[in-house]
Amino acid sequence: MRKDLCLLLLASGALAAPMISAQTGAQTAPAPAQKAPAARRARAAAPAGTAAWTPEVQQYLGVQQGSFTMVGLNKLSKAQLDALVQAAKNNLAGDPGKHVLNCGVVPQSGKARVFLTVAGDDPSGQRATEIRQTISGLDSAALADSAQAADRVLHVVIQEQTLGKRTIGFTASYVTGTPCTDQGRKTDAELKGQLGTYTDPRGVDLAQDLAKMLDEDLRSARDGRANAP
Repeated sequence: MRKDLCLLLLASGALAAPMISAQTGAQTAPAPAQKAPAARRARAAAPAGTAAWTPEVQQYLGVQQGSFTMVGLNKLSKAQLDALVQAAKNNLAGDPGKHVLNCGVVPQSGKARVFLTVAGDDPSGQRATEIRQTISGLDSAALADSAQAADRVLHVVIQEQTLGKRTIGFTASYVTGTPCTDQGRKTDAELKGQLGTYTDPRGVDLAQDLAKMLDEDLRSARDGRANAP
């Protein structure tokens, strides 16, 4: 009987020791560290003085944390990124109408009003006269006196091609655009359209090339409006 009691006490002690040890370990083990917010982790990962993503970057620049490196903002310094965010803040906080543009619209029918400028190597004005006359002959266009009164603008720069002292042709570089007015700043602006160059050994055909291009440009603008949802 005494021998059985001793064995029972030894067995009980052997079982109790691991349980006490486990309970002690559970009481003394440190709690798992909580994850730091995304902004804090981003700042910690970036070297001092370099740009790091913050919630304000997403709020004012529209860039999520996963896209921060992809769009190249990580290449900025912290000061540069702060200035960029501040500029975006200022634009949002200012007059909401200062960047609203009121622009000319090419009409669906009739003639579009076109403001034409011609500059460059045209001392006699002959090339400019040819271009104006040819555009005036289009069924789709009529010349306007100013950009403010126009639906479309066409800027042309003439360059004389020479060989020695002899003129061998002319080149016309052009750009089309849509005239606009910045409603907040009360200034003129333009939305650039297509640009290109025509070269002609005689020069007189430059006007025909430009008029054909402008006619197609106006037709494309009308088709784009007609097909808009």
